[in-house]
Amino acid sequence: MKMTLNKLVAESTKRVEEEKHTAYWTADGYKFYNKNLATWYETTKNSFVTFVDTNIDKIREQLSDTSVDMSKDYNKEYLEYLKSNYDKVNLWFGGGADCLTILETAVHNNIKLDKLILLTFDNINYLHNREVKECALPVLEKYAGQFGSYEIETTTFDNMRDRYKDELSFFVARSPFNLPFRSDLHTISSDKIAYIKGADKPQMVRHNNKWYAVFLDNQTGADWQCSNLKLFWLDPMNIKSYIKDALLYREYLLSSDLVDASPHQFFKPSQDPNVGDVLGRSRVHNFDKQILKNPQSTQVIGNKQIQFLTSILKNNQTDILINYFTAMKKFNTILPNTGEGAGKFAWFIDLDSLEVFTQQQLIPNGFEGV
Repeated sequence: MKMTLNKLVAESTKRVEEEKHTAYWTADGYKFYNKNLATWYETTKNSFVTFVDTNIDKIREQLSDTSVDMSKDYNKEYLEYLKSNYDKVNLWFGGGADCLTILETAVHNNIKLDKLILLTFDNINYLHNREVKECALPVLEKYAGQFGSYEIETTTFDNMRDRYKDELSFFVARSPFNLPFRSDLHTISSDKIAYIKGADKPQMVRHNNKWYAVFLDNQTGADWQCSNLKLFWLDPMNIKSYIKDALLYREYLLSSDLVDASPHQFFKPSQDPNVGDVLGRSRVHNFDKQILKNPQSTQVIGNKQIQFLTSILKNNQTDILINYFTAMKKFNTILPNTGEGAGKFAWFIDLDSLEVFTQQQLIPNGFEGV
């Protein structure tokens, strides 16, 4: 077991460095692209793992000017920056409020994105692909001619079968989560093309009567495998848009009496379009067809994963489930009662001073005793 762990850790470190990941977990000089592997190392070696954003110094530089203009369209300026600094600018597009906001910001300001990329799992007519079919594709038809082109990348049943045939799948897959059938964004080789992912609504912590915008390790699905994949609102060159959204969200929370008297609270925007309005997000086309991300309190896995499972069963692909649950058994043997584990913060930004802290600087002992 220890030899297996040591080998995986060495391979992970090499991969992070060769692919120039912009965020990763680290301990004792090792680097992890997979959160489960980081947790395995942490629990076995009794060595605290931290989460690192390599752009933190660039963020501090951008926030050295502490002014935030609430009337400025930082998103427009960021798209113009990308168009000026890359040969092509592509967008991962699923029809949700965040990526739709990016597309419509580009369209309304005559900024032509070069390609939109849509992800599906096998047949586009399956229920779990309904967001692409009924929320995304109609929008692309509406804005035809105002962006370069689009393509659909498909994850197949065979892809999933291969992913889980290794019993250590949950420790080597790029995604850190142990829920099944999430399609990863592919590794990008060209440094002349910017690939935008928009899925980073402002998440915040109120701690000791101060408010912080944060970057949490489970916030973006581990899609930071190379430097030209741009997390739209978390990128240093658009960090003031993230702060602006956080300030708007804080105002909404306070005016809606959603802040209690406890020493600390964590806030994450929902898919509620009214909250999206507060953040200046576009309204999703066919919102009623969108698959809600947060499961009900009685659910173990999310709604989209349930639909994936249904498609697998209906298509008699049960060997995928055998592979999956074999890998899950191994996961539970190595990390019993762990689940996805507690989140780790790359940074906290004080919403009033715009000072930037790492988790070790602000809460070295976590929130214990708070």
